[in-house]
Amino acid sequence: MRAVFSNKKKSDLHLAKSTVQRCRICPECAEGIKIEAKKCRYCGCSLMPCSEEELTQIEEAYSNELHKLEHGDIEQPVNKKYQNPDVWK
Repeated sequence: MRAVFSNKKKSDLHLAKSTVQRCRICPECAEGIKIEAKKCRYCGCSLMPCSEEELTQIEEAYSNELHKLEHGDIEQPVNKKYQNPDVWK
């Protein structure tokens, strides 16, 4: 039974990791877009290539999100729908 639980946790972690993406924010519409994008898919704004500083910040944010997932540092949402503390144990 323990192995099944462990595999479920691993698959959940893998799924959560797959949703974390390296992206940047469009300066016009504030939507998340791919780093490689030359034009925002939401508003059509032309984008400059990312600077080295931006790439470093994006990589740090990406690493931090993965670290949170791996170590269970996920905060409980404020949404009233999820106020049951037992859900987040």
